[in-house]
Parts: sequence; structure tokens; C-alpha cells
Amino acid sequence: GHNYFLSQNPYTLNSYAGFGEVYYNILDNLKLTTGLRWTEDQKHFTLIPSELLVHGYGYPSTGVVNQQWDQLTGRAAINWTPKLDFTDQTLIYGSYAHGYKAGGANPPGAILLTFSANGGNISNPIHPLTFKPEFVDAFELGSKNTLLDGALTLNADVFYYNYENYQISRIVDRTSINDNFDAHVKGAEIESTYEPLPCLRFNFSVGWEDTA
Repeated sequence: GHNYFLSQNPYTLNSYAGFGEVYYNILDNLKLTTGLRWTEDQKHFTLIPSELLVHGYGYPSTGVVNQQWDQLTGRAAINWTPKLDFTDQTLIYGSYAHGYKAGGANPPGAILLTFSANGGNISNPIHPLTFKPEFVDAFELGSKNTLLDGALTLNADVFYYNYENYQISRIVDRTSINDNFDAHVKGAEIESTYEPLPCLRFNFSVGWEDTA
């Protein structure tokens, strides 16, 4: 029988996409950017379980899984560059993006021959056969500033990411599978660089993040 362990999950992926962006100056200092992307993903999986101590040779296929997704995603961003008395240059921006990541199939569970008083018993742990595509809605608002005749830069932003079917990999029965969970991420960042002399520079950054 089998005296070795083999874990594999062969698949074929065909991915097609088309995208475009449009830029529009609403005012001299106000710019709008919009973009759309269409994606088609096709996946073909050959299911090969990991057999342990089973009579026979080789690792035969137990079936195939064919999957396809067609998704339209996109983003929109607005940039404002006001003239302020206390900065050399200022950019204030806000953006929204809707993203997508294809799903897939997990390797089958291991087939294991166990021995008892009644003889051999074959156990086949149940894993999720497939996992769903992942989606995210990302919001961001921030500002980038140059001050003191270019000696000081000060940037800050806040963000919020809303994930649907976030894909997380975990190890189960000597193989790696993917699960789906909903998740939320929010946070804020501040970073600054100060260069009082050409040979002297100070860097500062701080961030806060909350995940659920």
C-alpha cells in the first residue's frame, strides 16, 4: 500500500479582464477620477485526496470542479489642491473602491485506514470543498502637505475596509484549506518627515488599527 504522503491540488486558471479610467477636472484645483474593471476567472480543479495506509498504488483523481466568476469592480477618487496660507502645497483626497478576488476549491480530505478489533476502517475528514470569492469595499480620506519651504512633509489619513467572504488559509489534516469570513478593518495613520539641514532628517509615523 501507500508508504508515503502526497498533498497536491492541481488546477488550471484562465483569467480575462478589461479596464479603463476617466479623469475630469471639475475645477482647476478639483479633479475626479473614476474607473471600472470587468474580470472573468475560470478555474478547473482536479481533486486528488491524500491517502494514507490504503491498499494499492498511486493517487487517483476522485473528480473535477469547474468554477467561473464574472465581476464588475471599480473605484472613484476626488483630489482637491487648495491654496492655503500655512502650507506650500496641500492635497486633500477621498476615495472609494470595490475589489474582488476569485474563489477556488480546497484539496479533498485525507483518506486514512485505521485498525480496530473489527478490522480496518477508512475515515475521510470532511473539508469545505470550495471557498467563495472575496469582496471588499474600501473607503479612505486623507491629506498630504508640504510646509516650511519643503523642509517638512505631513501626511494623514483614515480608512475603513468592509470585507465580505474574506479568505483565510489554515492547516487541517496535513494540508492547507481556505475558509471565508466577513471582516471589518478601520484605522488612521500619520507620518511626517522634517529636514532642517541637508544632512539631517527626522522621520515620524504613528498608526492605529482595529479589526473585527
